[in-house]
Amino acid sequence: MVSQTAGKVVVITGASSGIGAATAEALAKGGAKLVLGARRLDKLQAVASRVTELGGQVEVMACDVGSRDQVQALMTLAQSRFGRVDVAIANAGFGFTSRVHEVAEAQMEEIWRVNLLGTWYLMAAAGSLMLQQRQGHIIAVSSVVARRGLPGMGPYCMTKAGQLSLVEAMRVELRASGVYVSSVHPGYTQTEFFQQASRRSGRTVRGGGKIQSAEVVARKICSLIQHPRPELWPMKMLRWAMLLTAMMPGISDAAIAKTMRPYGRLPRD
Repeated sequence: MVSQTAGKVVVITGASSGIGAATAEALAKGGAKLVLGARRLDKLQAVASRVTELGGQVEVMACDVGSRDQVQALMTLAQSRFGRVDVAIANAGFGFTSRVHEVAEAQMEEIWRVNLLGTWYLMAAAGSLMLQQRQGHIIAVSSVVARRGLPGMGPYCMTKAGQLSLVEAMRVELRASGVYVSSVHPGYTQTEFFQQASRRSGRTVRGGGKIQSAEVVARKICSLIQHPRPELWPMKMLRWAMLLTAMMPGISDAAIAKTMRPYGRLPRD
């Protein structure tokens, strides 16, 4: 049976590792044509080699999503090489831990630029092109924390909530245009996220609860491409948990403060 992703031209940012790399490899198995962007070109080329071994067609470009020109160049590469873009996946992003009042301005500006502006740059470029094509699918890889701010992760949660708002707005704006817009909300996933967050935070950052593999999330993203819908929650249980926190914010605050020490309480004098 021919995969429904066969022949689709897919642009992925943040494709050098984690969910981005796993999604590229999963799509390559299904016969997709890939255009991959990331800041670390050496790791990106390693992903491209695996994609080629799987029989996929691939182009790569060093791309800092915080630069609108570089994101546009990635989209232009896809158009010039394959003639169109069927799917654009905004996956690039990072996190760190800090209390809101202790975040350095430079840290706040960087996470805003990469996680939120970077997502918007790709959504804007893809949206304009796909409206001309009268078809396409824009996917933003957000997080479960798009629905709930967590202590110690305020800036990261802010950017993920912002991504969701952009998706929700654009989804209605492009309704009936032939262009789908979706958000993906992974829970804790086994990627470089925690290593990078630890380096940026100056302390060890670990995930809590059940941790899923990037490959599991990638397979579900492939399913989302084949069967578009507004939101994808790889761990459905977490979607219900987020709904409960919205319904009972006071109780949720107390529970989260207890489980997410030391950020759930002020330090003692």
